[in-house]
This record gives sequence, C-alpha cells and structure tokens, in this order.
Amino acid sequence: MSHVGNHWISVCVNIIEKKVEAFDCQRGRNRQYVEKFAAMIPRIVKAVAPPESKKQLLFSPYSIVDVPMKSRLNKTCADCGVYALKHLECLLLGLSLTLVDDEIMQGCRQKIALDIWEAAQDPMLIQLMAEHVPSEYGTFDVFDIEEY
Repeated sequence: MSHVGNHWISVCVNIIEKKVEAFDCQRGRNRQYVEKFAAMIPRIVKAVAPPESKKQLLFSPYSIVDVPMKSRLNKTCADCGVYALKHLECLLLGLSLTLVDDEIMQGCRQKIALDIWEAAQDPMLIQLMAEHVPSEYGTFDVFDIEEY
C-alpha cells in the first residue's frame, strides 16, 4: 500500500517479471507517484542483493500495469485506504476485484476496525509489544518520493 497525496493505492511488485501493478480507484490519476516508486525498485533490489549478485543486477526500469477498476468506485472519497486493503486481500486470496465496491465498504471499514481492536486486546500481542526492542539502526527519516 502506498500513500500518495491524500489518497491510498495498492501496488503489487513482481520482481521476477519486473513489473508494478497499480490498484487505484482513481484510475491512473496517481501514475506519477507509481512511476517514481517503480524507478526506485531496481535500486532497492540491488542494495539488498547478496554481494556476489550485485554486479549482475542492472537498474532496468519496471513496467507499470494499471489494473482495470470499475468506474465510479470510492464515491465517498473517504474509503481509499479500505479499498487499498481490500484490493490486496483479493489479490492474495485469488478473488475477483469485482467483489470490491461501495456497497460493502461500510461493512469492510467496520470489520477492519474490529480486527484492530481485537488485536489490541490480544494478551500475546500486548506482551510482544511490551517486550519490543527498537532496532539498533534507530529510526529513519521519511523518504519523500517528490525529491526522487
């Protein structure tokens, strides 16, 4: 999921095929952000690659595929985050994106809120969070894709 401006979209990165699928209910209006993100991916892949593989990796661009969306999705203009989550959920579960529309968004929003509330009440999660030790690398500044 990616936050662009005041909107959320889902992206699925296929490193093998070197492509980025963009799931955006604003249908391509945020392409410039996806293009910048896609341009960063080869650098990220090369940075985390094993030393013996780094020389073989090129900074070739990833293609962008705008996944077709139903027209007039997200009429309330407030559910883009829920849409982004539901698009990823459908993708991961192999379900059709046609299942995601405005008619079910209120129920989806409530289900996500309930899932978060239940997780916050889970004794094991509470214990794990209490024992959490921050990374030795410290915090990182937010990377502004506009500067890329």
